[in-house]
Amino acid sequence: MNVYEGMFLMDPALTSDWQAAETEIQRVLTRAEAKVHGIKNWDERRLAYPIKKQKRGLYALTYFEAAPDKITALERDIQLSEKCLRALFLRRETMTAEKIAEALAAEPPKLVSRYDDRGPGGPGGFGGRPDRGGRFESRGPVESDDSSDSDAASDDSDSDD
Repeated sequence: MNVYEGMFLMDPALTSDWQAAETEIQRVLTRAEAKVHGIKNWDERRLAYPIKKQKRGLYALTYFEAAPDKITALERDIQLSEKCLRALFLRRETMTAEKIAEALAAEPPKLVSRYDDRGPGGPGGFGGRPDRGGRFESRGPVESDDSSDSDAASDDSDSDD
């Protein structure tokens, strides 16, 4: 039996009823003969793109032990479930009971707005993409000096010869 970390993305309709979401996760894990160490409600968040026509989803973090051959059946049950939108499982070989308790007690990561200050482009300024109006950060600020204008004038005079 291996220890796994599972992230479940649940239907946002279950946000107001965490008990129903937890029951669905328990049901799916029990069918896979998994021993559940803990389930934590992370939060309802906006998705980067629609999944099963949903724009938001409820995230739930789980730790459980299961046989490696049961993971495929677990993934299949999640695909068939109407309440589970997606799930991701990672094998955690070095997770002890103390680390699992610490991970479940920790706060979920904070949301980062895509409109945060990203550098040269400023807030929402396309952060360093020259094809969209920004500059590469490695170039540094653009300096305006008179020598560049004189170079352009000398290039024009060479073409007249």
